[in-house]
Amino acid sequence: MEEGRQSLQAEVAQFISELQYDSLPEEIIEDAKYRLLDWLGGALVGAHYTPSLIVTEMVKSNGGIAQATVLKGGLKVPLSQAVLANGIIGHVAEVDDGHRLAIAHPGAVTVPTALAIAETYNKTGKELLTGIIAGYEVLIRLGIAVNPSHYHMWHTTGTCGTFAAAAAAASVLKLDRDRVLMSLGIAGTMAAGSRETFGTHAKALNIGHACQSGIQAALLAMKGFTGPEDILGGKKGFIKATSSNENSKILEQINDSSFLSRTAYFKVYASCGHTNSPLDLIFMILQEHDLLPQSIRQVQIKTYLTAVELTGQFKNSNEEEAKFSLPYCIAVAFLYKRVTLEEFSLDKLNDPLVAEIAAKIKITEDPEATRKFPRERRASIRIEMDNNQVIAKEIISSKDAPDYGAVEEKFISLASTCLERQSVETIKEMILGINKLDDLNMLMRHLM
Repeated sequence: MEEGRQSLQAEVAQFISELQYDSLPEEIIEDAKYRLLDWLGGALVGAHYTPSLIVTEMVKSNGGIAQATVLKGGLKVPLSQAVLANGIIGHVAEVDDGHRLAIAHPGAVTVPTALAIAETYNKTGKELLTGIIAGYEVLIRLGIAVNPSHYHMWHTTGTCGTFAAAAAAASVLKLDRDRVLMSLGIAGTMAAGSRETFGTHAKALNIGHACQSGIQAALLAMKGFTGPEDILGGKKGFIKATSSNENSKILEQINDSSFLSRTAYFKVYASCGHTNSPLDLIFMILQEHDLLPQSIRQVQIKTYLTAVELTGQFKNSNEEEAKFSLPYCIAVAFLYKRVTLEEFSLDKLNDPLVAEIAAKIKITEDPEATRKFPRERRASIRIEMDNNQVIAKEIISSKDAPDYGAVEEKFISLASTCLERQSVETIKEMILGINKLDDLNMLMRHLM
């Protein structure tokens, strides 16, 4: 830190405390609405997953004051319990948005945190959106600051997400600069999340825990509890402890004239984001060639090391594993011409033809792609057919949902699996007009 300059944490705290809805660019406000809508679609369908049912039953049995809604749980529970549940519920389906450079899911922690605290403290739609935007900025910038080395061991959405949740909560609560500073300091000592959890229920727990810890940090700070003043940039702080490629300038540049929330991508496939580039290649090829999956001799895919390590093996014992299995995802893409939640149903997981195709797929590292990650998510593919035809293609980075219209369609598709169409349309319209709502109770009743 330069002499006479405030700490990194203080700069972030000042940004959060000074962020006002009326000063936000219209395009950033509009984007925040679609971030909320996108997350909510995944949460509505995710509420029926096994991890969600387990955590809902747990928080229900814990009892306590009815403060915040557990999505599709039919109940209200204490704030910290509700946000733990909703963090898990919103992530288990693996359809929430992401950020390539931050290697994280900003909506996963920011939206449920801001929503729960806004409901509990009777905040407006404008205050909710402001909190969401604050959380996105913190997670994206901190994720970029510590990655890619941080992601070798740590689950960025859990670790950096704890700071983002604290930022979102502090913003919605309108804490002053000193209270926000303490919120971040307290959050830093609770930040956690191991990549060893991937493929298990505990991956989503990293998200729920980050939401819960961020809210607790903000509430403690609001009451006067103290924490370190620079756990972000200090000599023994978060960045130095968890990263070997410190890039704190991205955090130093945080201000209300340069927002990064719109640089997050909306997911197209219902699988781990590291499967996306190869899947894009598959669908490009399927548009250009009429391939019979059973006539494939072999498929060779080269991509960056993180994708190989995380998704390179064929796994189909459950949905969580299959979403982190590139051979599985490619096999269902060949067979069913899509990778939606339906492709991870029990009958697809047990389809012998999926296993047969997956056995022909080999995933290896491309050192050049590894060097370019995370700024690029390169992949190349070589398909050999039984008739000796060879098809080859490469891509620099994966695609996103093309526009907000596609996000609306995605929400309708997901939400319609568990709600009547009229309810889906009502919720969508309420979200897209949420800046006009002074009371969130009606929205939350639809989500209960």
